[in-house]
Amino acid sequence: MRFLSAIALCLVSCSLVSRAEPAMAQTRPVISEQLEARADDVLRLLQGAEIEAGVFDENFRNAVPPAQFRVLTAQVRAQHGKPLAIESIVPQNANSATVRIRFERAIGTVTLALEAGSPHRISGLLLTGFEAAAASVDELLAMIEALPGRQGVLIQPLDGPAAPPLATIDPDGRYAIASAFKLYILAELDRAVRTGERKWSDVVQLGPKSHPSGVSQDWPDDAPVTLHTLATLMISVSDNSATDTLIRVLGQERLSEIVRAAGHHEPSELRPFLMTRQASALKMPGHAERRDRFLSSSPGEREKLLAEFDKALTLESLDFRILTSKPNYIDQLEWFATPQDMARLLGFLHRNASPQTLAILSVNPGIGQDAARKWSYFGYKGGSEPGVLSYNFLLRSTEGKGYAVSVNWNNPEQSLQESELLSLTTRLVNLLAE
Repeated sequence: MRFLSAIALCLVSCSLVSRAEPAMAQTRPVISEQLEARADDVLRLLQGAEIEAGVFDENFRNAVPPAQFRVLTAQVRAQHGKPLAIESIVPQNANSATVRIRFERAIGTVTLALEAGSPHRISGLLLTGFEAAAASVDELLAMIEALPGRQGVLIQPLDGPAAPPLATIDPDGRYAIASAFKLYILAELDRAVRTGERKWSDVVQLGPKSHPSGVSQDWPDDAPVTLHTLATLMISVSDNSATDTLIRVLGQERLSEIVRAAGHHEPSELRPFLMTRQASALKMPGHAERRDRFLSSSPGEREKLLAEFDKALTLESLDFRILTSKPNYIDQLEWFATPQDMARLLGFLHRNASPQTLAILSVNPGIGQDAARKWSYFGYKGGSEPGVLSYNFLLRSTEGKGYAVSVNWNNPEQSLQESELLSLTTRLVNLLAE
């Protein structure tokens, strides 16, 4: 349920940036001599050359001292291998560019900004993400399948009648999807607005509060909030309090109906539609008796038990050390779907969602703006907690072709290395764009 951001793609992106930012231009210029030279310096720096004094301007060296910079780049080499060569330089103007660098096990993307005047030292450097260095979708699928645990992948074209999938791993397998379940809430809210039952501008009271991720848990109790704000928080930063508020407002019956309408193969898997607070609290040792009763009951009985238990499933009963240390009941107390279910849900949004809903879905691209810019539309919602990762994309290519992509990784025995799946997924989405 943690928020998955583009910053999580690399170890050093927050630290390798100074105050300067690259400028954008309307027409793309040729690569200037200084950009070519400084891109080569970046490669040497990443390889371990101690040339910071002559390469970075004073502001950058003050923000990131050379000793700290070397520690950070050593961490990058440990994870992705030795930097080998510059793949490409895409200039924004004479003094800023996006540089792609090939490592032994990945391709890194760097945004680079230089001083305006000679000697054009580096004033801004941001390592924005990594993608696997695989040459084909088949190679990527083999790398994903080799990860410890279980993996489910589906790339489904959305245009035309019943097009076959482009790539699959266990497309009918049952996976915990963590916060990706919030796509069902978005689909129901979209339906309610389109049919005139609700308006984006409707104001409701915030609550019940849940634990982070998100920001609204720190807002005043019962704060008045529009449905549009709640939906945007839920999708863009995976705000759990906004999510639980929408579950309360929309109601169990409507949410159960949208799960069926969106094509879930077994709608009872998401009935009752657990709030984030409820799911987390039931995992606590203090609620063991309630948990056992809940798990041994039918979907209909679970709805009654959840109503009975709700007042006891408080935020105060949560122990975040238990929630974040290792996988915890991810095969039993979670939100479950197959890659096929997620592709059908994305297809449902593709066919039905309003422009406002699609705009909300595109606020946070998840794997970074560099990947998103290769598509005419890029919608994303992920899910993450110990032992669970789920990345889901609704895409439209520059040629107008629609795709649903769902990438899932579960391991009930150990926490997952998010950077591994992120780099593989980023490459998968980029190859699909190409």
